[in-house]
Amino acid sequence: MSYFLGMLKYIFKGPITNPVSFYIFGAGILAVLNSLPHLIDGNFVMVVVDYFATKHLPPTSVEQALTQTVLGSTVAGLKWFLLTPRR
Repeated sequence: MSYFLGMLKYIFKGPITNPVSFYIFGAGILAVLNSLPHLIDGNFVMVVVDYFATKHLPPTSVEQALTQTVLGSTVAGLKWFLLTPRR
């Protein structure tokens, strides 16, 4: 139960204390998810453009910045929960 509470604290408290790292982590995940359909279609130029536009350019709205931060904190919290050794 304490690992579960630790994961929830990591997901909800992490973006408040250090939002930049979760924003950057979420940007990488979102870039891969956005470029995946183009990779499946075989349109490799669009893969590169879409990955670069999502990962390296600044967000165009507050919603995009919040989405990247929430996605980054959720995936990081789940990754912490799954990879932390249990005693």
